[in-house]
Amino acid sequence: MKSKQEILSVLNREISNASGFIGGELVARRKKSLEYYLGMPLGNEQEGRSQVISNDVLDTVESLMPSLMRIFTAGDNVFNCEGTGPEDDEMARQCSDYLNYIFYKENKGFVALYSAFKDALIQKNGILKIYWDDSNKTEREEYTRLTDDEFADLISDPEVKVKNHTEFEEPILDEDGKELDKANYHDCVINRTRLYGQVRIEPVPPEEFLIERRVKDIDSANFVAHRTNKTRSELVEMGYDKDLVMGLPTGDSDYTREDKFVRHQNIDFSHGVQEGDKSSADILVHECYLKMDVNEDGKSELVKFLLAGDGNHTILDMEEVDTIPFVSMTPVIMPHRFHGRSVSELVEDIQLIKSTVMRQMLDNMYLTNNNRVAVQDGQVAMDDLLTNRPGGIVRTKQPPQNVMMPLPMQPLTEQATAMLGYLDSVKESRTGITRQSQGLDANTLNKTATGQNQILTQSQMRMELIARIFAETGIKDLALKMFELVCKYQQKEKIVRIRGKYIPMRPYEWKDRVNVTVQVGLGTGSKEQQLILLNAILERQMQAINLQQNAFGPMVNLRNIYNTLKKLVENAGLNGVEPFFMDPDVGAAQMPQL
Repeated sequence: MKSKQEILSVLNREISNASGFIGGELVARRKKSLEYYLGMPLGNEQEGRSQVISNDVLDTVESLMPSLMRIFTAGDNVFNCEGTGPEDDEMARQCSDYLNYIFYKENKGFVALYSAFKDALIQKNGILKIYWDDSNKTEREEYTRLTDDEFADLISDPEVKVKNHTEFEEPILDEDGKELDKANYHDCVINRTRLYGQVRIEPVPPEEFLIERRVKDIDSANFVAHRTNKTRSELVEMGYDKDLVMGLPTGDSDYTREDKFVRHQNIDFSHGVQEGDKSSADILVHECYLKMDVNEDGKSELVKFLLAGDGNHTILDMEEVDTIPFVSMTPVIMPHRFHGRSVSELVEDIQLIKSTVMRQMLDNMYLTNNNRVAVQDGQVAMDDLLTNRPGGIVRTKQPPQNVMMPLPMQPLTEQATAMLGYLDSVKESRTGITRQSQGLDANTLNKTATGQNQILTQSQMRMELIARIFAETGIKDLALKMFELVCKYQQKEKIVRIRGKYIPMRPYEWKDRVNVTVQVGLGTGSKEQQLILLNAILERQMQAINLQQNAFGPMVNLRNIYNTLKKLVENAGLNGVEPFFMDPDVGAAQMPQL
């Protein structure tokens, strides 16, 4: 068994050598991309000259985000499960419902995806952390005027512990104010401690994620870590010894994370000194996943270490685990490399050149409207000349044409406008985001529908490629890790409300009988085109049912019709098919028996 000192030595070396630790090309690249997105100064500004900045990175990223979010979250189903056999279809349907329930109801799934997508588009990789949270978090709740039955029902919950309790009586009066009886009431304060774990999905800022250099993906990495700040109170809630936690040194290494500082630079953000209660002080924590031969049997195991402190680390926890709880997505994959390319990188040089051209064009317009003037020294009142106001008088000792001469300035507006148009066309070809797809082209109505459709299709192909990459990497891995966690750790039945019914979920039965797939709203053409296509399919299905003279096969059955109607509702932008059409299996069970 390796000693604690040997383990700490290996961990310190891996942390300091990890990609994205402190400084380096990766951190500088992400910092630069974030500065371009926020429209911060380029560093070449001159006092007295135009300092305008073109926001091409922001425009491109924000144009991609609505389409990406609609593709993945337009309907209620992000994940779809399939049974391994005919008898497993109902179980697979329950699994699909439960994974989507965890994603939307128990977690802020939309916000998590939004954060990861934007991180990926701006800073190369978007990271999500998926883990089983069994920390004993305690919440305070206060109740007044509870009846005996209500109070008994409240304290019967094993998660509830009564902190303060006051019991009192109040008279029950009739209409004339005469006392008929007395009612018993309870005022109480309780602490509710969650005793059952659940799946957590959290977006991880890129600067908090460390990974071994020259690795291809997370699963093949020998070292991955999540460095973040946690308060002493959070560490105690996670189950660590109070005395040990209170003795840990406070530390905040935010000053080493350049991209994080840039993210907060345009708001009130400073490092300052630690203030407030000791329990709320920040502790720097590294959650490390390292493949290491801890027991010295010649085989490396995946071990999770929790280190606290900055520099002199203290090992709070060490346990062998099965998987690394992170998924990553990048919009432009670089083969055989973990870090891809961001959309920001594709546009940054365009933003720099456009900003330079726009500045020069504005400077030229300023000088054209306020020409420089050559004057004969001593023959012109300089104060009059420098005071530029309508109707102003400039006094001269000789005729003005003899002592004053404006210096000609060549207008650049025409050439600069042509250059800006060319740069926009370069940006469109790189990113697929066109003015037509954004609805910003004033000449769109003068073009044919066929030509417009071709332009939109070409722009959609680039966006849909990014969506497909996100689906096949980050979102698919997210589904698999969620499925793995509920199957492994949720060993008790849980009743949840789905489609208006309370359904018992037993994930421990799904492991070998359900396959997880990702179903996203990717298709050919726009939403309107997909609606037309789905309506055509529905018409053919109805013709097939008339041809086979029943709704049970062999070509089309009620389940096929229901799936088409479900897609129609989703593409129409309506959440949930249940208010419009009933699942045929549920409907069959509710029909009266003849």
